[in-house]
Formats: sequence, structure tokens, C-alpha cells
Amino acid sequence: MSQGTTYAQGPARASIVPAWLRALDAPTVLLLGYLAFVFIGTHPLSEASVGERVEGSSVDRIVVLGLFALSLHVTWTHKREVWRRIGENIGVLAVVGFAMASIAWSDYPELTLRRSLLFFFLTYAALAIGATAPSLRRLHTILFVFLTGVMLLNLASIVIRPSVAISDIGVRGIYTQKNVAGYVAMLAAVCGGAWIIGAQSRKDRNRALLALAPTLLFLAVTRSKTSINLTVLAFAIGATLILVQRLGPRLALLAMSASIVLATVFGGLFAASGFNLSAALNATTGDATLTGRDELWAFARGRIAERPWLGYGYGAFWDVGPINDPLAKLEPGTWLADVEVGTINQAHNGYLELCLHLGVPATAFATLTILFGAVAALSAAMKRGHSLPDRSAFAAIAAILLIYLFHNLTEATLYMRGSAFWSLVSLALFAMPRPHILGAAEPYPEPQK
Repeated sequence: MSQGTTYAQGPARASIVPAWLRALDAPTVLLLGYLAFVFIGTHPLSEASVGERVEGSSVDRIVVLGLFALSLHVTWTHKREVWRRIGENIGVLAVVGFAMASIAWSDYPELTLRRSLLFFFLTYAALAIGATAPSLRRLHTILFVFLTGVMLLNLASIVIRPSVAISDIGVRGIYTQKNVAGYVAMLAAVCGGAWIIGAQSRKDRNRALLALAPTLLFLAVTRSKTSINLTVLAFAIGATLILVQRLGPRLALLAMSASIVLATVFGGLFAASGFNLSAALNATTGDATLTGRDELWAFARGRIAERPWLGYGYGAFWDVGPINDPLAKLEPGTWLADVEVGTINQAHNGYLELCLHLGVPATAFATLTILFGAVAALSAAMKRGHSLPDRSAFAAIAAILLIYLFHNLTEATLYMRGSAFWSLVSLALFAMPRPHILGAAEPYPEPQK
């Protein structure tokens, strides 16, 4: 009798568990935890001091170790798919391995050990998520919904803590600076725009357009010119893909011809200015120094020339303490020497930045891994054999990877640990099935209903 009661209560207890809670399996929990750490963080609406940046956050370490532990569990239960994704992204993992190996020649081995481990743990979590995603469309949908929520949180921060969320040069929201806020909003806009392209009903499309509105609003108030311009570029890439799909290869040839004409015109204008880069920048952007970045880039190039092959060690150039700061011993005469020590902690150019960490050859190789990924995603987005939702997901990946390469001309996120941009790029690379998209055009499996 007691056994009968026990068996009768089993299904009843299971039925009262909400459906959304039953759907939270280990890969989904890992994905949500990863996105929360990357795009919200453990200390929103706060700014770490120079000393705190050197020592790192103990809370961050606990969260990252938790994500890594969950990643180990997820990858153990999906070993076959994980090995396949490792083979498809061996170049990305080679860069991560080289960063960890740089402990051997780092000026600050302890810092390199700690920071390269953070780099590895987060990259491994991205691998685990990408390898276990049931479909690109579901991953794309979760990302769109989550980033929309992040945008609403940022807009709320303007009302709740305006003294912190609003800076003199633009709205930074929950982040440390407006440039980070700008590129997160840019990523949310690109994901949302691509998702709308893949919507298969007018109702879904209208809801997505409504959800995209707060993202575009927050992007505008950040006043991040680079992110706004790159968002326009990404939307232009998406529009071109749509037109090519509908009008065929003739439009692609027309677009290529137009690009060649524009490149010729700009080349002619550059030649007319006497190949004077400062004059050309002043004429086109109104700022020949790019907000003082020219002096910072010149400084970075000088330091790269001292160690061009291996760099100074991953994470061992900036944020190494006030006494050892690379700008601390500069002679007065430039704004770099006058700025407070520790204020600048990046080269504001991802390619120069990675050269400082790992050297010129590794930076060239790392750049090629992103470029090859963008080409693979672009080719998949053009294949008619894939479903429309999958093509829109591939288009989102292609746009994100391409604007990542452009974004690193003025900001430093290329293979940088803790950067939200790199974290999303690594997730996109691991989530994209390479041999599948370059081979037969068999539709990517949709999530089971």
C-alpha cells in the first residue's frame, strides 16, 4: 500500500515543476551563466582601481572556476562532438595554448599564469557551449533575448544610478566605459537584426522589431561613434546578403564592382593629399590624431620593435602595478606622460595589443583564424540548402566576425581575456560547424518541438 502511494506521488510531484525549469539542463545553465558573467559581470555599475585590476577579483575567480567545472561535466557527456569542434577550431586553441606557454618568457610569470588561465577557462566554456548547442537557431534566439534584457538593464541604470551610468562623453550603463557599452549594444543590434531576417512569421518579426528598439536607443545614447558606424556596416552586409539571395550572383558582381570603384576613389583622394595620413584623417573624420591614439600607437610600435617575435607575455604588459607601468617612465612632453599612471591599460588597437602580448607572428596567425571563420560563415549564409533561420544565424556570425576585425583597429579586444566581444566571438567560432557548412548543403537540425 505504501509502495502504491509512493509511485502515485512521483508523477504528481514532477508535474508541478515549471516547464522552463525542467528545460534548464546543464548546457543551458552553462550558457546562461556564461552570458551573465560576460555581459553583466559580478560588479556592474562599478569601476576597478589600478590595484584591483592587478590583483584581480576573487569573486570573478570563483565564478569562472564554477563555469569551468560545469564545462568539464558538459564536455564529458558530449565527448564526440567536443572533439569534432576542437578539430574544427584547432587554430583558435593554438593561440590560447601559445598564450599559456608565454609564461616561459613573461616579464611577470605570475600575472601571465593567472590571466592566461582565465583566458583558457572562458574559452573552454565557449567550446563546451558551442559543442552542445542543439541548433544555431536556438542559440541565436537565446542570445537575442538575453542581450535585449541586458539592454533594458542598461537603460534602467540610467534612471537608477545616473551619476554612475552617465559619463561626460556618453552613457556607459553598467559598464566601466562608454566604448564597452557601445560595442555590447552593437552586438545586440547585429544579433537582433539577423534574427529578424530569419523570422518565419510576421508575428515573430514584429515582436523582434519591438525588442530591437531599446537596443538601438541605448546604442545611440552611448555616443560610441565606432560602434554606431560598425552597426550600420553590419546592417549593410545583411542587406547585401538578402539581395544576393533574391537577385542572384549578378548583384554580387555589381557590389564587388562598386567596392572597387569606391576603393579607387578613396585611393585617389589619399594620393591627392600627398599620401599624408594625418591630412587624410583630418579631412574625413575631423580628427587627425583619432583622439590622441596616434601617440599611443607610436609608443606601442616602439615597444613591439623591442620584442617582435614573442612579445612580453600574455597579460604582462599593462596593469602590472604603478611602479612597473609601461608609461610610468616616459619623459614629460606628451599627453601619455601626463596622464595618471594606470589610466591607460590597452593600446586601443587590437593588433598592436596582441603583438605586445604574444608577438607579431602569433598576432598574424590569430587574425587569420577570425578571417577564415568569417569567410566560412559567409559562405554558409549564402547556401540555399540551409533553412532561412540557419542562414540568418550564419549571417550574424559572419557580421560579428567581420566587424570584430574592424573594431580592433581602434579598440583592443582581439583574443583578450575578459572582453565581452572576444567571449562572443569565441562562442560563435565554436558553435559554427565548419566541415558541415563547407560541404553538402544539408539543413542544420532544428530544435525538437
